[in-house]
Amino acid sequence: MKMYVLHVKSGYEISAYQELKKRGFDVLLPMKKEYIRKNGKWELREKIIFTQYLFIICDLTDKKTYYEIRKADGVIRFLGNENGKSFQCLYPCEQEYIKWLWNGGKPIEPSKIYVTMYGDKMVMSGTLRNYSGDEIDYNIRQRKAGVYITIAGKKHKVTLPIICI
Repeated sequence: MKMYVLHVKSGYEISAYQELKKRGFDVLLPMKKEYIRKNGKWELREKIIFTQYLFIICDLTDKKTYYEIRKADGVIRFLGNENGKSFQCLYPCEQEYIKWLWNGGKPIEPSKIYVTMYGDKMVMSGTLRNYSGDEIDYNIRQRKAGVYITIAGKKHKVTLPIICI
């Protein structure tokens, strides 16, 4: 089966995800737990990594499946269907990145980062430890790290939570 990207209305990601799950589709909605500063204190909140997008694993060879997915509340379109071309599925390496961010259906917890006295950064534990890319932008003050992944042929920066130990 192939993985496709669904564009959904803003704010409908969770409801569309739940509806498609109820209909028996294998849908991925990568989430993260991110630190937000509110009233001078850091709070850990769940956030969607790719707002307005869902990832669905299915076989689109029949029109019935396509229309069943499109009927879900909030679904706008499949990505890659411009000018009447066929739907664009993700490449295997892109699918692996999405499954990595999916984290087995659990929100990504902050990765623990150790900063040496020389400013070198080492990932001690967490999801970032499994990142196979070579470029990570650390923002220690904001408690975030940016990683670059390719999805649908375009390079995207994904921000993941970190905590310094």
